[in-house]
Amino acid sequence: MRIIAAILLSVLSLSMMAQRELQSRYPFMHLEDNRIQVLGDDDKVEDFFEKLDDLAFNGEGNISILHMGGSHVQAGTLSQAMREGMHAMSPGLKGNRGFFFPFRLAHTNEPRNFSISSTGDWDGYRCSVNNHSARWGMSGIVATTTDADSRTTIVAYDGDTGKYRFSTIRIYHPSGGEYYHPIIDSNQYTVDTIFFDSRGFTEFRFRGNYSEFVFELDGSDSAESFVWQGVEFVNDWPGMSYHAIGVNGASTKSYLRCEDFESQIKALAPDLVVFGIGINDAYMSQDRFEPEVFKARYDSLMDMLEAANPSVVFLFLTNNDSYYRRRYPNPNALEVQRVMKELAEERDGMYWDLFEVMGGLGSVDLWVDRGLARSDRIHMSPDGYRLQAELLTYAIERAWLNHLEEHAR
Repeated sequence: MRIIAAILLSVLSLSMMAQRELQSRYPFMHLEDNRIQVLGDDDKVEDFFEKLDDLAFNGEGNISILHMGGSHVQAGTLSQAMREGMHAMSPGLKGNRGFFFPFRLAHTNEPRNFSISSTGDWDGYRCSVNNHSARWGMSGIVATTTDADSRTTIVAYDGDTGKYRFSTIRIYHPSGGEYYHPIIDSNQYTVDTIFFDSRGFTEFRFRGNYSEFVFELDGSDSAESFVWQGVEFVNDWPGMSYHAIGVNGASTKSYLRCEDFESQIKALAPDLVVFGIGINDAYMSQDRFEPEVFKARYDSLMDMLEAANPSVVFLFLTNNDSYYRRRYPNPNALEVQRVMKELAEERDGMYWDLFEVMGGLGSVDLWVDRGLARSDRIHMSPDGYRLQAELLTYAIERAWLNHLEEHAR
């Protein structure tokens, strides 16, 4: 373990050099605050790092990470950069593609690291839109079709040219006589088993590995529609799965509208949840924001996640600095900081202060000037999201190496 820790410390020293270069390039950033704070009891966090040790050094086990948020996550740049950064921490960490949603069929923007094509007409409904009503699962968005002849193709990309391979695929959808359900051409795949799981998905298990999946629809005479809630690529190899759940405009309240969230989240059973929900909760005047309501909604989400995996660790990402109605910096970010710190301490979790790392209240103006944030002063540019992922990955890596140093003594 001492040798391994020494090697990784040398890697970290290179990252520290990159941090110093960032500080000279962006002197307004508070990179001294770029660290993970472990609040409350550290037993759960230590258990998580020990799972990371086993996977990285022994090639044993699987780690499930779930990143939840709003438009910052839906766009995919942040979550993909985090996925790549976490996998790069050790050659043994690369694993499943993880859960994702076919946003294009719901007529909204989607990441570039997967491709969905389908025949037929589709409609989309988001849990973040008050006048939308649908049977939502953990993704918080659905794509629906009444076209019984619809045929859909899914491909997920690993880097610029490769494709993620899978031996099992899960199509998340509600079941019952009124719904169509997914079927496949048995001549196209060597199938082991197909079944509907009570957690809310049809699982297709294959003999062998595939990189592309095609399905059609089938149902009873009373079936009226297919409600697609998400898809997950799975394989049997040791590794880390980085799942991304994000919906434009989503808040904590939005995800609590999702009827099938609690049952479906049990399928992912995340070991670590990266919580980045809050920018939409706090997008209001200071007198209207209710921090204790915000906290209570987070508690409800965490209760469901802990029911899925009692040892889950929560990592809270504070809101980025932002403007309210493009007029002035939003001070509600300070209350989000306070609430997230309280939640991390109460749930024995971790805390990363993006707000302070950016430079504090009003710093988003400087990010806009440097091309790191968009002119709406809420969203980052692609370069800004990649920088955020680099900073967070570095902070996680440093926390992990602190753990290794302690165990190497």
